[in-house]
Amino acid sequence: MGKHENNYQRVERDLYPTPPWVVIDALAEHVDLHGLNAWELACGDGRMAAALRQAGCAHVYTSDIVDYGNGQNEVLDFLSMQEPKISRFDLMVTNPPFGQGGRLATAFIETGLRRLRVGTMLALLLPCDFDSAKTRARYFGDCPHYTAKIALTKRIVWFERSDGIREAPKENHCWHIWAHNPLRARRPPILLYAPKQPASDVSENATWPSSWCIQPSSLRNET
Repeated sequence: MGKHENNYQRVERDLYPTPPWVVIDALAEHVDLHGLNAWELACGDGRMAAALRQAGCAHVYTSDIVDYGNGQNEVLDFLSMQEPKISRFDLMVTNPPFGQGGRLATAFIETGLRRLRVGTMLALLLPCDFDSAKTRARYFGDCPHYTAKIALTKRIVWFERSDGIREAPKENHCWHIWAHNPLRARRPPILLYAPKQPASDVSENATWPSSWCIQPSSLRNET
């Protein structure tokens, strides 16, 4: 969650579970998750990890700074640069804690880029305007690994109301994608939109279009 949902008291450690559609109907629409080994960096209650599995990830390794009792694989502070107990991963992914002035989210980008290996990706769910600040240009437009921005066409409801009034979230979010491309030639980042269809619960047997899909392996074959 970003900076605009200020009518609610912030939750400790910015623990705001991500609705499954944000992964299944948005990220998976443009990133081919099938068969990937994913590392969920700040897994919280495990909701995003479950959505990653449903979207086709072969294995999802989960960690967080504390044990939330969801069966996560490891207690690990991602920002500490401590190595996870996982031999390899194709994708690092999470909805990072925002922090005061977005400092924690920025730290997740910095650490993720340091951990990025050839052929791997980093996907972070952030406010849509997070890449607009001049002080963050080095992570986005000036970063050779910045690959794509997937803008969500539906706003995320972080707080369910119990008074009968319909939720009206104010924040627009997107997936920011970085990929470690071994080529010296740089591709300009692309802007994508999702979900194309109304967000819904997608079954495990759902199929995703092969066009406009981002794949780590494809980076090795470009000329």
